[in-house]
Amino acid sequence: MAEETDYVLIIGSSNMDLNIYTKRLPNPGETVTGGTFKQFLGGKGANQAVASVRSGSKTIFIGKIGKDLFGDQMVSRLINEHVNMNHIFRDPKEPSGVAFILIDKNGENMISVAPGANFNLNPEEIRSKAHIIKKANALVVQMEIPIETIQEIFKIASEEHVIKILNPAPLKSIPDEVLSKLDIIIPNEGELYRLHSLLGFNELVEEGKSKIVHASEDLATLGINYIITTLGNKGSIIFEKKTNKMYEIGAPKVVAIDTVGAGDCFIGVLASMLSKGETVPYAVKCATVAASIAVTRKGAQESIPYLNEIQKKLKQFNINQN
Repeated sequence: MAEETDYVLIIGSSNMDLNIYTKRLPNPGETVTGGTFKQFLGGKGANQAVASVRSGSKTIFIGKIGKDLFGDQMVSRLINEHVNMNHIFRDPKEPSGVAFILIDKNGENMISVAPGANFNLNPEEIRSKAHIIKKANALVVQMEIPIETIQEIFKIASEEHVIKILNPAPLKSIPDEVLSKLDIIIPNEGELYRLHSLLGFNELVEEGKSKIVHASEDLATLGINYIITTLGNKGSIIFEKKTNKMYEIGAPKVVAIDTVGAGDCFIGVLASMLSKGETVPYAVKCATVAASIAVTRKGAQESIPYLNEIQKKLKQFNINQN
Protein backbone atom coordinates (compact mmCIF):
# COMPACT_ATOMS: atom_id res chain seq x y z
CA MET A 1 0.00 0.00 0.00
CA ALA A 2 1.33 3.45 -0.92
CA GLU A 3 2.52 5.52 2.03
CA GLU A 4 0.48 8.57 3.00
CA THR A 5 1.83 12.07 2.31
CA ASP A 6 0.60 15.54 3.33
CA TYR A 7 -1.23 14.37 6.43
CA VAL A 8 -2.13 15.37 9.97
CA LEU A 9 -0.91 12.94 12.62
CA ILE A 10 -2.85 12.63 15.87
CA ILE A 11 -1.25 10.60 18.67
CA GLY A 12 -3.30 9.99 21.78
CA SER A 13 -6.41 8.56 23.30
CA SER A 14 -9.56 6.85 22.13
CA ASN A 15 -12.38 6.22 24.63
CA MET A 16 -15.93 5.02 24.78
CA ASP A 17 -18.03 7.89 26.20
CA LEU A 18 -20.93 6.86 28.44
CA ASN A 19 -23.05 10.03 28.72
CA ILE A 20 -25.93 10.94 31.02
CA TYR A 21 -27.87 14.11 30.13
CA THR A 22 -29.44 15.56 33.28
CA LYS A 23 -31.15 18.79 34.37
CA ARG A 24 -28.29 19.63 36.69
CA LEU A 25 -25.00 18.18 37.87
CA PRO A 26 -25.15 16.43 41.27
CA ASN A 27 -23.43 17.71 44.39
CA PRO A 28 -20.99 15.34 46.16
CA GLY A 29 -22.93 12.45 47.68
CA GLU A 30 -26.14 13.40 45.87
CA THR A 31 -28.10 11.31 43.36
CA VAL A 32 -29.92 13.16 40.57
CA THR A 33 -32.48 11.03 38.69
CA GLY A 34 -34.42 11.50 35.47
CA GLY A 35 -31.46 11.65 33.09
CA THR A 36 -31.10 10.21 29.59
CA PHE A 37 -28.25 7.80 28.72
CA LYS A 38 -26.38 7.75 25.41
CA GLN A 39 -23.19 6.00 24.30
CA PHE A 40 -20.73 7.75 21.97
CA LEU A 41 -17.20 7.19 20.75
CA GLY A 42 -14.76 9.76 22.16
CA GLY A 43 -11.30 10.31 23.60
CA LYS A 44 -9.32 13.46 22.88
CA GLY A 45 -7.10 11.89 20.23
CA ALA A 46 -9.88 10.14 18.34
CA ASN A 47 -12.09 13.24 18.49
CA GLN A 48 -9.30 15.39 17.08
CA ALA A 49 -8.66 12.87 14.31
CA VAL A 50 -12.32 12.97 13.26
CA ALA A 51 -12.26 16.79 13.30
CA SER A 52 -9.14 16.83 11.13
CA VAL A 53 -10.62 14.42 8.56
CA ARG A 54 -13.99 16.15 8.40
CA SER A 55 -12.30 19.49 7.77
CA GLY A 56 -10.57 18.08 4.72
CA SER A 57 -7.19 16.62 5.70
CA LYS A 58 -5.77 13.13 5.35
CA THR A 59 -5.30 12.00 8.95
CA ILE A 60 -3.41 9.20 10.67
CA PHE A 61 -4.22 8.16 14.24
CA ILE A 62 -1.76 6.41 16.54
CA GLY A 63 -2.97 5.15 19.90
CA LYS A 64 -3.42 2.01 22.00
CA ILE A 65 -6.82 0.35 22.16
CA GLY A 66 -7.98 -2.75 24.03
CA LYS A 67 -8.78 -6.04 22.31
CA ASP A 68 -12.43 -5.81 23.34
CA LEU A 69 -15.85 -4.88 21.97
CA PHE A 70 -15.40 -1.17 22.71
CA GLY A 71 -12.02 -1.27 20.95
CA ASP A 72 -13.50 -2.97 17.88
CA GLN A 73 -16.21 -0.31 17.74
CA MET A 74 -13.61 2.48 18.00
CA VAL A 75 -11.53 1.09 15.15
CA SER A 76 -14.54 0.45 12.93
CA ARG A 77 -15.97 3.92 13.49
CA LEU A 78 -12.68 5.73 12.82
CA ILE A 79 -12.09 3.70 9.64
CA ASN A 80 -15.61 4.66 8.51
CA GLU A 81 -14.60 8.30 9.10
CA HIS A 82 -11.63 7.69 6.75
CA VAL A 83 -9.05 8.05 9.51
CA ASN A 84 -5.97 5.94 8.69
CA MET A 85 -5.88 3.31 11.48
CA ASN A 86 -2.99 1.24 10.08
CA HIS A 87 -0.63 2.29 12.87
CA ILE A 88 -2.64 1.73 16.05
CA PHE A 89 -1.69 -0.78 18.74
CA ARG A 90 -4.10 -3.29 20.34
CA ASP A 91 -3.54 -4.20 23.99
CA PRO A 92 -4.44 -7.81 24.92
CA LYS A 93 -4.32 -7.11 28.68
CA GLU A 94 -5.89 -3.70 29.35
CA PRO A 95 -9.45 -2.74 28.32
CA SER A 96 -10.14 0.20 26.04
CA GLY A 97 -10.49 3.60 27.71
CA VAL A 98 -13.88 4.61 29.08
CA ALA A 99 -15.20 8.05 30.04
CA PHE A 100 -18.25 8.62 32.25
CA ILE A 101 -19.74 12.02 31.43
CA LEU A 102 -22.54 14.01 33.06
CA ILE A 103 -23.99 16.89 31.00
CA ASP A 104 -26.47 19.42 32.42
CA LYS A 105 -29.22 21.36 30.62
CA ASN A 106 -26.76 24.20 29.84
CA GLY A 107 -24.29 21.85 28.15
CA GLU A 108 -21.75 21.99 31.00
CA ASN A 109 -20.15 18.70 31.96
CA MET A 110 -18.30 16.62 34.53
CA ILE A 111 -16.00 13.84 33.26
CA SER A 112 -14.24 10.88 34.85
CA VAL A 113 -11.93 8.77 32.67
CA ALA A 114 -10.55 5.24 33.11
CA PRO A 115 -7.69 5.39 30.54
CA GLY A 116 -7.13 1.63 30.24
CA ALA A 117 -5.00 0.75 27.21
CA ASN A 118 -4.39 4.43 26.37
CA PHE A 119 -1.91 4.63 29.21
CA ASN A 120 0.08 1.65 27.95
CA LEU A 121 1.27 3.39 24.77
CA ASN A 122 5.04 3.33 25.35
CA PRO A 123 8.16 5.01 23.91
CA GLU A 124 9.35 1.82 22.21
CA GLU A 125 6.10 1.60 20.24
CA ILE A 126 6.45 5.27 19.30
CA ARG A 127 10.00 4.69 18.03
CA SER A 128 8.62 1.99 15.72
CA LYS A 129 6.48 4.72 14.10
CA ALA A 130 9.25 7.34 13.81
CA HIS A 131 8.97 7.47 10.00
CA ILE A 132 5.25 8.31 10.28
CA ILE A 133 5.94 11.07 12.82
CA LYS A 134 8.75 12.68 10.82
CA LYS A 135 6.74 12.86 7.57
CA ALA A 136 3.62 14.50 9.04
CA ASN A 137 2.68 18.05 8.08
CA ALA A 138 1.21 18.68 11.52
CA LEU A 139 1.33 16.63 14.72
CA VAL A 140 -1.12 16.86 17.63
CA VAL A 141 -0.57 15.22 21.02
CA GLN A 142 -2.73 15.40 24.16
CA MET A 143 -1.95 14.19 27.68
CA GLU A 144 -4.13 11.09 28.06
CA ILE A 145 -0.99 9.03 27.34
CA PRO A 146 2.20 8.67 29.48
CA ILE A 147 4.52 11.67 29.76
CA GLU A 148 7.59 9.62 28.78
CA THR A 149 5.75 8.65 25.58
CA ILE A 150 4.98 12.32 24.89
CA GLN A 151 8.67 13.16 25.37
CA GLU A 152 9.65 10.54 22.79
CA ILE A 153 7.06 11.77 20.28
CA PHE A 154 8.32 15.36 20.32
CA LYS A 155 11.96 14.27 20.35
CA ILE A 156 11.37 12.39 17.08
CA ALA A 157 9.18 15.13 15.54
CA SER A 158 11.79 17.81 16.25
CA GLU A 159 14.19 16.04 13.86
CA GLU A 160 12.08 17.17 10.89
CA HIS A 161 9.93 20.16 9.88
CA VAL A 162 6.70 19.04 11.53
CA ILE A 163 4.25 21.56 13.04
CA LYS A 164 4.27 20.33 16.64
CA ILE A 165 1.10 20.99 18.68
CA LEU A 166 0.41 20.05 22.30
CA ASN A 167 -3.03 20.12 23.89
CA PRO A 168 -2.05 20.06 27.62
CA ALA A 169 -5.15 18.23 28.83
CA PRO A 170 -5.70 16.72 31.25
CA LEU A 171 -2.99 18.99 32.64
CA LYS A 172 -0.03 17.55 34.50
CA SER A 173 3.60 18.60 34.90
CA ILE A 174 5.30 18.99 31.51
CA PRO A 175 9.12 18.76 31.23
CA ASP A 176 10.92 21.80 29.79
CA GLU A 177 12.45 19.57 27.13
CA VAL A 178 8.94 18.94 25.75
CA LEU A 179 7.85 22.58 25.91
CA SER A 180 11.03 23.78 24.20
CA LYS A 181 10.25 21.62 21.15
CA LEU A 182 6.68 22.86 20.64
CA ASP A 183 5.50 25.19 17.91
CA ILE A 184 2.04 25.61 19.42
CA ILE A 185 0.46 24.90 22.80
CA ILE A 186 -3.33 25.13 23.21
CA PRO A 187 -4.55 25.32 26.83
CA ASN A 188 -7.84 26.67 28.06
CA GLU A 189 -7.64 29.63 30.44
CA GLY A 190 -7.55 27.52 33.60
CA GLU A 191 -4.90 25.21 32.17
CA LEU A 192 -2.79 28.21 31.13
CA TYR A 193 -2.67 29.55 34.69
CA ARG A 194 -2.07 26.14 36.29
CA LEU A 195 0.73 25.37 33.84
CA HIS A 196 2.26 28.80 34.51
CA SER A 197 2.24 27.99 38.24
CA LEU A 198 3.61 24.45 37.76
CA LEU A 199 6.54 25.87 35.80
CA GLY A 200 7.50 28.11 38.74
CA PHE A 201 6.96 31.51 37.16
CA ASN A 202 6.17 34.51 39.39
CA GLU A 203 2.54 34.82 40.49
CA LEU A 204 0.24 36.59 38.03
CA VAL A 205 -1.31 39.71 39.55
CA GLU A 206 -3.19 41.02 36.52
CA GLU A 207 -6.79 40.23 35.55
CA GLY A 208 -8.51 39.43 32.25
CA LYS A 209 -6.63 39.70 28.97
CA SER A 210 -3.54 41.18 30.60
CA LYS A 211 -3.23 38.09 32.79
CA ILE A 212 -3.50 35.79 29.76
CA VAL A 213 -0.89 37.80 27.84
CA HIS A 214 1.55 37.87 30.78
CA ALA A 215 1.24 34.10 31.25
CA SER A 216 1.69 33.58 27.51
CA GLU A 217 4.79 35.78 27.41
CA ASP A 218 6.33 33.70 30.19
CA LEU A 219 5.58 30.42 28.39
CA ALA A 220 7.04 31.82 25.18
CA THR A 221 10.42 32.23 26.93
CA LEU A 222 10.64 28.41 26.91
CA GLY A 223 10.73 28.45 23.09
CA ILE A 224 7.05 27.99 22.18
CA ASN A 225 6.14 29.98 19.05
CA TYR A 226 2.39 30.33 19.66
CA ILE A 227 0.30 30.10 22.82
CA ILE A 228 -3.39 29.81 21.88
CA THR A 229 -5.65 30.13 24.91
CA THR A 230 -9.22 28.98 24.35
CA LEU A 231 -11.96 30.89 26.19
CA GLY A 232 -15.09 28.87 25.42
CA ASN A 233 -17.91 31.04 24.07
CA LYS A 234 -15.63 34.10 24.23
CA GLY A 235 -13.32 32.76 21.51
CA SER A 236 -9.56 32.62 22.01
CA ILE A 237 -6.40 34.67 22.39
CA ILE A 238 -3.30 33.99 20.30
CA PHE A 239 0.12 35.11 21.54
CA GLU A 240 2.87 35.10 18.91
CA LYS A 241 6.42 34.89 20.26
CA LYS A 242 8.15 36.27 17.14
CA THR A 243 6.23 39.57 17.09
CA ASN A 244 5.32 39.64 20.79
CA LYS A 245 1.76 40.38 19.63
CA MET A 246 -1.64 39.26 20.90
CA TYR A 247 -4.56 38.49 18.58
CA GLU A 248 -8.15 38.08 19.74
CA ILE A 249 -10.48 35.78 17.83
CA GLY A 250 -14.16 36.07 18.78
CA ALA A 251 -16.74 33.30 18.62
CA PRO A 252 -20.20 33.18 17.01
CA LYS A 253 -23.10 33.38 19.45
CA VAL A 254 -24.91 30.03 19.69
CA VAL A 255 -27.11 28.11 22.14
CA ALA A 256 -24.95 25.30 23.50
CA ILE A 257 -26.53 21.95 24.38
CA ASP A 258 -23.38 19.80 24.79
CA THR A 259 -19.83 21.14 25.15
CA VAL A 260 -18.19 17.68 25.32
CA GLY A 261 -15.51 17.43 22.63
CA ALA A 262 -15.74 21.07 21.54
CA GLY A 263 -12.10 21.70 22.47
CA ASP A 264 -11.04 18.60 20.55
CA CYS A 265 -13.02 19.78 17.52
CA PHE A 266 -11.19 23.12 17.74
CA ILE A 267 -7.75 21.49 17.86
CA GLY A 268 -8.39 18.96 15.09
CA VAL A 269 -9.68 21.64 12.71
CA LEU A 270 -6.79 23.95 13.62
CA ALA A 271 -4.23 21.24 12.81
CA SER A 272 -6.01 20.47 9.54
CA MET A 273 -5.90 24.10 8.42
CA LEU A 274 -2.25 24.53 9.40
CA SER A 275 -1.40 21.33 7.53
CA LYS A 276 -2.86 22.95 4.40
CA GLY A 277 -0.59 25.97 4.84
CA GLU A 278 -3.08 28.42 6.35
CA THR A 279 -1.95 31.12 8.78
CA VAL A 280 -2.41 30.62 12.53
CA PRO A 281 -5.07 33.39 12.90
CA TYR A 282 -7.12 32.02 9.98
CA ALA A 283 -6.79 28.47 11.27
CA VAL A 284 -7.96 29.59 14.72
CA LYS A 285 -10.96 31.36 13.20
CA CYS A 286 -11.97 28.20 11.30
CA ALA A 287 -11.46 26.11 14.44
CA THR A 288 -13.57 28.51 16.51
CA VAL A 289 -16.42 28.40 14.01
CA ALA A 290 -16.24 24.58 13.91
CA ALA A 291 -16.42 24.36 17.72
CA SER A 292 -19.39 26.76 17.77
CA ILE A 293 -21.26 24.31 15.53
CA ALA A 294 -20.23 21.28 17.60
CA VAL A 295 -21.66 22.63 20.88
CA THR A 296 -25.13 22.82 19.32
CA ARG A 297 -25.16 19.01 18.85
CA LYS A 298 -24.91 16.00 21.17
CA GLY A 299 -21.89 13.69 21.34
CA ALA A 300 -18.18 14.32 20.90
CA GLN A 301 -17.40 12.86 17.47
CA GLU A 302 -21.00 12.97 16.21
CA SER A 303 -21.16 16.73 16.76
CA ILE A 304 -18.09 17.61 14.67
CA PRO A 305 -18.96 19.56 11.48
CA TYR A 306 -17.73 18.91 7.95
CA LEU A 307 -15.66 21.35 5.88
CA ASN A 308 -18.64 22.69 3.89
CA GLU A 309 -20.48 23.50 7.15
CA ILE A 310 -17.41 25.27 8.53
CA GLN A 311 -16.98 27.32 5.35
CA LYS A 312 -20.66 28.32 5.31
CA LYS A 313 -20.65 29.36 8.97
CA LEU A 314 -17.33 31.18 8.51
CA LYS A 315 -18.84 33.35 5.77
CA GLN A 316 -21.80 34.22 8.01
CA PHE A 317 -19.48 34.94 10.94
CA ASN A 318 -17.28 37.25 8.87
CA ILE A 319 -20.33 39.17 7.64
CA ASN A 320 -21.66 39.53 11.19
CA GLN A 321 -18.29 40.76 12.44
CA ASN A 322 -18.08 43.54 9.86
